[in-house]
Amino acid sequence: MSPRPEGSTGDTPPSLEEWLAATGDPDADGEFIQWLRGPDTVDETHLHQRFRTPAQDDSVTLVDDTPTPFDDGRVGYLSHTSGEAQVVLQWGGPLATLGRLAAVLLSDKALSKILTPSRFGRTFEAIHRGDLEQDAPRVLCRGHQVGWYSEDEHTYAAWRERITTVRDILLAKIGEHTSSTNSAARSELFEALHGLVASATHLYHAIGVDLTTTMRFPDTEALARNSTQRRQLCTFLAKTVPKQSVYGVHSGYRMLFEERPPKLRRRLPYDVEPDATMDLTMSWVLAGPTITDLRDAIEEALTTELTAVREAIAEGTETAPTLSIPVVDGTTYPAIRRVIDEIAMTHDAQWTPRERQRLVRRCLRSFGPADTTRRACPYDVVVSLLRALNESHAPTVAAVERAAATLSVARFRPDLVPTATALYATLLRADEPLGRSALLERADIAASSYDRRIGTVQALDRVQAVQIDGHRRWVTTDEPSHPSPQPSPYLDQPHSWLPLLTHRSRTHSVRLAPTLWIPLGVDWRHPHRIHMWDQHALTGTAVDTALPVNQWGPRREDCTAITDAPTHHSHRPAAALETITDEPRMTPQYYAPTASLLDHRRLLLPRGVSR
Repeated sequence: MSPRPEGSTGDTPPSLEEWLAATGDPDADGEFIQWLRGPDTVDETHLHQRFRTPAQDDSVTLVDDTPTPFDDGRVGYLSHTSGEAQVVLQWGGPLATLGRLAAVLLSDKALSKILTPSRFGRTFEAIHRGDLEQDAPRVLCRGHQVGWYSEDEHTYAAWRERITTVRDILLAKIGEHTSSTNSAARSELFEALHGLVASATHLYHAIGVDLTTTMRFPDTEALARNSTQRRQLCTFLAKTVPKQSVYGVHSGYRMLFEERPPKLRRRLPYDVEPDATMDLTMSWVLAGPTITDLRDAIEEALTTELTAVREAIAEGTETAPTLSIPVVDGTTYPAIRRVIDEIAMTHDAQWTPRERQRLVRRCLRSFGPADTTRRACPYDVVVSLLRALNESHAPTVAAVERAAATLSVARFRPDLVPTATALYATLLRADEPLGRSALLERADIAASSYDRRIGTVQALDRVQAVQIDGHRRWVTTDEPSHPSPQPSPYLDQPHSWLPLLTHRSRTHSVRLAPTLWIPLGVDWRHPHRIHMWDQHALTGTAVDTALPVNQWGPRREDCTAITDAPTHHSHRPAAALETITDEPRMTPQYYAPTASLLDHRRLLLPRGVSR
């Protein structure tokens, strides 16, 4: 790895995005091709899975993400396992990006660790595991259509020397022709680079390595507002992706699109099964803030390209498998469910179907845009699941959300303001209830910010207010904090965590220490309607006890009637308060549970309040 710039490490570890963006300077002591590694706190296998898992095979997957721009966009990252390889690039225009892709796929690192003699064999006899009816060099040359592979390069050593020479020559021309107006020279360079990339991906396929390329777009707004840039991206995909197609050992591009007679004559004979389809030698992921908005444009470009098959194929005089390249939104419910299923299969996590459904919904809430719960960033889903699996073989939904709380404030719960996210994440990570001062310190926020946002945090499903030694604390529960008829597990313990019960009338609040876990207020989901009562004054009137707490939870219409009134009642005349008549109508069945509760806890009522 190239050295990281000063300031990238310290008391606060850099985020994963910051680490990747700190590419160093390749023109100085850095490297153009680097291994995909993260900080010491990030497992390399997990980092590989973060990028690989969202990719759907034989597809172009779009992921709404906020990638940090690389310090040097020319740098590419490479990662691999025994059967997978992952490339991470930053989009820099069609020609530059194609060159970067070729540089990573055929880099010295790739040739030393992935495209090795042990995988190919001395004369490539090990490709396709040696199960070939014809000689391996002939299969590579006339089947996969690998370029720069004449009889002089039928040994691995000779081929490697030739291909690295071709790579270096072509890469040297990119800088010269990136902004060139010489269209003929640019077209010739594009054709050579396309051939080089297609040859490389077919070699990965021949040795059984699944290949994925992730292209990052830090600024998708430029693509949205600039039709030229958007058209360049769509054309790049339409011209590049189909060339990475294969049917068995045969190049899909040569079968469907090639029109040059000399190239067509240099093909192995083949038989096509009924309803046969082609595969891609490389899957694609495009990641950017609003990249899913370009789905229709990309689909249209690919459809146009795939319908322009060779005349013999179009007329039906020559048979060939069909090639379909789906453009997939990787942020939707089905995509997130697929990610969870794949992680579960890889790590043998025994989640039930119901637990997986709850995981999907929690992820959609935790990592989606602020205005919807129908989408989520799959990268954050993968990271949270893997961190939770480090702690338990089958983590609960609550444990996964706790792991998610270790992500940066910008990536967790974007529907909340950053201060509220910091408070909620702090509570999720805490092992004990936290009060105001502890939250201020751990969340590193100002007291005024706490006062403004604690109500928002309290309204979240898992947040519960409890009382310890007469002081209010906050804690997160494993399940949503709804009323439950079950006794509290903390009763009869020293310094019990007793939930605070308050029920607001038009004028007063009463606090009890009940035997039941009951939400802080009737309309506990709307924190701006919850009165911040005084910690010392315990006063009440008969009106307070006339509004009982239903242990099964009030009806929504009852909640609205009670809490939708203005909160600043002190500005209203006393006479006006006495004339309010819109309290909810209570039935005898509604009173019954509360009467039993008050009988049991009679001694806790404030002085002067009747049963």
